[in-house]
Amino acid sequence: MSDETPSGTQTDTSGDELAAIKAQLADTAKTVLAGVPDHLRGLIPVSLSPADQIAWFNQAKATGAFDKPVVLPTDGGAKPAITPRATDTTSMPVYARLAAGYSK
Repeated sequence: MSDETPSGTQTDTSGDELAAIKAQLADTAKTVLAGVPDHLRGLIPVSLSPADQIAWFNQAKATGAFDKPVVLPTDGGAKPAITPRATDTTSMPVYARLAAGYSK
């Protein structure tokens, strides 16, 4: 029976490991939730454990709640050039041809 270890030492070691795993999980949750935009951080439930927060974030991300909308590139604000068409006066009625002549 000399191979047995005292139960107090076993509990201390597993308690230290548990605390280290909890700290690592909390750091992982902080890293995962760092990708949430600032204006949406209020949506994250603080009352959940770090593991539940990660699971909640993954479910919310799957719905597209944290995705930015795609903004199409613009042309830089330049207006397109509009060129007037040349009117065919042969198909116009007489009064329209006379009116077109007055503007010239």
